[in-house]
Amino acid sequence: MDIWQILMTPFSLLLELFCQVFDSYGIALLLFTVVVKIILFPLQLKGKKSMIKMNVVNAQIQEIQKRCGNDREKYNQEVQKFYAENNVNPMGGCGWSMIPMLILWPLYAIIRRPLKYLMSLTDQATTAVGQALGWADFAPVGYNELTLGAMMNAGNLETAKTAAAAAGVSAAGMFVINFDFFGIDLSKIPQLKFWEGGLSWGSVGLFLLPVISAALSLVSMIVTQKTNQMNKDQAAPKMNLSLLLLGPGMSLFIGFGMPAGMCVYWIANSLLIMVQEVICGAILRKDYEAAQKEMEIQAAKAKEAEKERRRIAAEKKAAAIAAGKDPKKAHQKKAKEPGVDLTASREGLRAYARGRAYDPNRYPITPYYDPNGPASPAEEEAQKLTEEEKAIISESNPELAARAEAAGKKDKEAASPDDSGDYEEAYAEDDGEK
Repeated sequence: MDIWQILMTPFSLLLELFCQVFDSYGIALLLFTVVVKIILFPLQLKGKKSMIKMNVVNAQIQEIQKRCGNDREKYNQEVQKFYAENNVNPMGGCGWSMIPMLILWPLYAIIRRPLKYLMSLTDQATTAVGQALGWADFAPVGYNELTLGAMMNAGNLETAKTAAAAAGVSAAGMFVINFDFFGIDLSKIPQLKFWEGGLSWGSVGLFLLPVISAALSLVSMIVTQKTNQMNKDQAAPKMNLSLLLLGPGMSLFIGFGMPAGMCVYWIANSLLIMVQEVICGAILRKDYEAAQKEMEIQAAKAKEAEKERRRIAAEKKAAAIAAGKDPKKAHQKKAKEPGVDLTASREGLRAYARGRAYDPNRYPITPYYDPNGPASPAEEEAQKLTEEEKAIISESNPELAARAEAAGKKDKEAASPDDSGDYEEAYAEDDGEK
């Protein structure tokens, strides 16, 4: 017995019990889905709470990204610092959501392989049963066990038990599975051309199951989106049409390639997801409201911080303009050069003929700038305050704004070409506006 079979034993016993008590594979699947959803509901609720918290965190991370701009190193440092200060696990939101998925995925095997998981038959015994019932090339792959389970009726059950016992497996747990569900054989695969072979409720019902499954999948996604947007929570982005149709499209495509029993499971799952989302939305209403208020507070703080930063930068620029400094000179920064290549100091066999730390790029060629010449349009604009900067300074320091405006209109000959170094910091580009 492998590890997965051990982990799925409780679920296997549950589905086996429902099959034997209600003598209907369809009803057993419906009840099985209900019980599984109830068991996993606390994990689903915990995952939603974590996602609400991560939505608030993501809003703060976006503010950090705006502040750091293209400086990835600074951004990573700020994010790590934020996680440490707020005790946030970036994987916490999706971690709880992944646990139910890890549990639900193996459950498909229980539904897909009833002889192995419900009757405890080995692959060798299952193959022997298939051959005994006339399926010469039977192999325990895909959905063959569902078809074989439908072939194993009351008339040939003893034959199947004998074949399993001959393969060295106890046949005590073998039983007949009733795949008839309101006149639909759940062991059969739905066909697009359902009219071939004559119309009947069985063929039409098989065709409708994947369609109903896809439609309910779409509705459940819409309900999930609406409940996540409760109380005008803007943290969860709206799903575009292509993503909205992707899940139902896959459900429709796969539904016509597997036995109808899987469609019944998906239908029940979609219905229960909608119920679960409504219940979670009611339980988490206060959490959504608190998250929304927190995001509004954060947005207001970020707006005030940005306004203050712009005010300080505008006042520094206005002070420099009022002092007659040359913005062009102040904006000049020494470009980062690559590290010094010490091998460039070698001249022939003489290791330091050119100097111990010779750097050919130490004094890069810069274009000539005539301080008394006419300024270019870009230079003239740099010596003026923008309309936004004027509005910012007018509120906090109208006198400085007036002096800067007056200084910007003076001739450039009044500016000194050598004293701009003191104001390099004032004109340093802000990392958030690169």
